[in-house]
Amino acid sequence: MAKAAKKAKLDRDGLTVLGLERLVEIALDEAALNPSFKKRLNAALAGVSGAAGVAKLIDSRLAALEKSRTRIRWQKERAFGNDLESISASIVKEFGAVDPGMALERLIRFVFGYEGITERVNDSSGRIAGIYAQACEAAGRLAQAVPAEQQARIPALITPGLQGMDYHGFKTLLAVRTAAALSRDVLKSWDETLAATMKIPAGTTFLPAIVYVRRAIADACGDLDAYVAIEEVLPEPLREPTVVAERLYAAGRHADALTWVRKPRKSRIGFMRRADVLSGDLKPLPDKDRLEAAILDGLKDRPASQALRWKIFEQGLDTEMLREYIAKAGDFEEFEALDKAFAFVEKHREPHAALRFYLAWPRLDLAARYVVARWGVWEGEFYEFLLPAAEAFEADYPAAATALYRALLDRIISRGLSEAYGYGADYLARLTALAKRPGGNDGLMSHADYVAELRKQHIRRHGFWDRIPPETYRSQ
Repeated sequence: MAKAAKKAKLDRDGLTVLGLERLVEIALDEAALNPSFKKRLNAALAGVSGAAGVAKLIDSRLAALEKSRTRIRWQKERAFGNDLESISASIVKEFGAVDPGMALERLIRFVFGYEGITERVNDSSGRIAGIYAQACEAAGRLAQAVPAEQQARIPALITPGLQGMDYHGFKTLLAVRTAAALSRDVLKSWDETLAATMKIPAGTTFLPAIVYVRRAIADACGDLDAYVAIEEVLPEPLREPTVVAERLYAAGRHADALTWVRKPRKSRIGFMRRADVLSGDLKPLPDKDRLEAAILDGLKDRPASQALRWKIFEQGLDTEMLREYIAKAGDFEEFEALDKAFAFVEKHREPHAALRFYLAWPRLDLAARYVVARWGVWEGEFYEFLLPAAEAFEADYPAAATALYRALLDRIISRGLSEAYGYGADYLARLTALAKRPGGNDGLMSHADYVAELRKQHIRRHGFWDRIPPETYRSQ
């Protein structure tokens, strides 16, 4: 039997098989149908004759884009996005191959025009924002290709766009990605320029773009002191002291880190810029208390770090923090610490939080005993963790499972949650099965009395009782 020919893929090798003439025919056919593709081909052809030709063509397209104020209707949004994609690709791939410095200059111009674009088109899908995010990433790659002797002129192209607040974030993202590719000398000079123009009016609630870029420059230079100095001159509400503390801690500067982690951080109104989301640069703030405990360990102040860990545990019944506390405890102290922790949990004011702790530790035996001892406090609205807990109890702790299934059923039937009646019927069936097992109702109202009371209080919930076999409650 003849072996089937291997299917060619749409990649460099596969297209090479087609041959030059066939590819030319396809390109011309597509150019006749696709204006954006045609413009991309024209840019590539212009690049054959040198930088001047492709620069003239791209400058013409950028000028037309900047001049236009026409609102883009939804029917033309896709074609408009294709055109923007074509401009960006022409700059990066066609012009960038000829002269990366001149290409970067046009790419900066393209990205800085984003605000004008947002006034013309409804980018609800985020596609156009994605094109600009990709352009920002490409700016970093182009900057790497710019000869060292030409890098000094790059900051001057970007700085004018960094004044004030960059609400969309693309100017900032472009500057940050570009900074990562520049030499240390160029970055130092750029930072001096930015520092001289960084003025933050009183009452400002958002960080200016210059601050983000200066932070990136400090990171690119590996200059932690410069990063700290930037934070020090910011108004207190705009600082990120835990971020600074985390960096100082990682550098082994524990005393400085402790000073920063204990600085107050005033809450402020914040927002997520589109560029930050698309770039993946958003990171959660460090946990202040955990970081402080680690810093205290670095300073060899074990009593203080352990006291802080215990405080964190008490505040939220934090299982991970208790594990850290016990791991740091001295010889023979861990058993005493665990007994102390369980005693604290037992008396906690919020039983649902205590149950979560026992389940997460995990100590199902203590959790089961706790559930039965407080059988009347459980609220079925917490079904997200009460249901898995009830299921976990079924095998070895039937009375605890019974208490939780009753709480879940009580919520459904008392509120008349008709869409959940099917679940309620299942819970009642499980309760019936549990009642037949040894210990299924230990410490609780009998199953017969429970069902009779449920019928008495909610006899009018016909939608529920119609799902229940009559022998389930008549035999009680």
